[in-house]
Amino acid sequence: MSFLILLKSNLKRLTKSKSTVIATIIVPFIVVLGLGFLFNNLIGSDNENVIVNSDKGSYSNEFIQEIQTNTNIKIYDKDKATEKLKKKNISVFYEIPEDFSDKIGRGEKPQIISYKLGSNSDLGNFQLNADSLINNMILKNEFKSNGKDISLKALSYKEANISVIGKDKTNFGDAMVLNLIISFALFSSIGISMDLFHLNEQNIIVRSFTTANKPGVIIGAILGALFIISALSYSSIYVLSALVNSHSMLTKAPIAILNISCLALVSLSLGILVTRVVKRENYINVVLQIIVGVTCFVGGSFMPYDFLPKSVTAFSKFTPQYWALQSINTQKPEYALIVVLFSLVLFTAGTFKVKRIA
Repeated sequence: MSFLILLKSNLKRLTKSKSTVIATIIVPFIVVLGLGFLFNNLIGSDNENVIVNSDKGSYSNEFIQEIQTNTNIKIYDKDKATEKLKKKNISVFYEIPEDFSDKIGRGEKPQIISYKLGSNSDLGNFQLNADSLINNMILKNEFKSNGKDISLKALSYKEANISVIGKDKTNFGDAMVLNLIISFALFSSIGISMDLFHLNEQNIIVRSFTTANKPGVIIGAILGALFIISALSYSSIYVLSALVNSHSMLTKAPIAILNISCLALVSLSLGILVTRVVKRENYINVVLQIIVGVTCFVGGSFMPYDFLPKSVTAFSKFTPQYWALQSINTQKPEYALIVVLFSLVLFTAGTFKVKRIA
């Protein structure tokens, strides 16, 4: 009970601090949502795929339902799509042919017809994703004809298209927003270290030991409050950004929030370690900026991992940011355990002992 009372007291102290609220909540919220809105407006319309469904069978509806889970599409009739193309409102539209369902039913591969401005024959992301989906629909139908009912998900449609989807402009915008949130979560270690430093400088921690509460309970309440503020703030920013700018981010929200919380643990542990080792306020700020800046660059949260040179990516796996991004992008929650291991290593190295901080 005493722990909960102290935890509540520390949460009130942190939320009443203007510097904490501004640095942890307001600034990240404005930056992330602002840039997310900018990405959404700059590339949203350019990334819209127009589909004309000329097929009357069920397979075309299944195709549309599945493709729109990871692709931004609009469905028009052929006359309207052609008019938009002629007016150069769109650069391409795709037509599902009349024999689409018939061919899939016979085990043949139908072709999505593309109508483009100019003579560009390069395959777009939509066509690559559509081709992969059609292959899996044919496989699914063959299994069904042999008495085996297998879903498209079981055929690893989504996993097979991770590398393709990652190059999509909308997903690039989502990746940049996610990278910002992860970077902010790690940079919050500066605020954590400064808070611990000021508590020590004002002898608040030492004086609190004269009360009836045990030292472990007092320290645990302080650290618990710092973790809760960080984890809740950046998880909320992720959810709000997804709701406002990109609904596709919502599908990744559970694992994203898990990893953001794990990164909050890393940030807390790093803050404890640096506070224990570095004794001067100005140096704490500089040391943490260097550590977090370097690891964010190497780990791929300053810029997408695919854009990093091989000489840098060779060291990426030694950063928590890399594993958090991998966990979110591949939807593998087990990778979050590696992020937790990073926090445990840092926490062990900087085990909180008042006699060393004081």
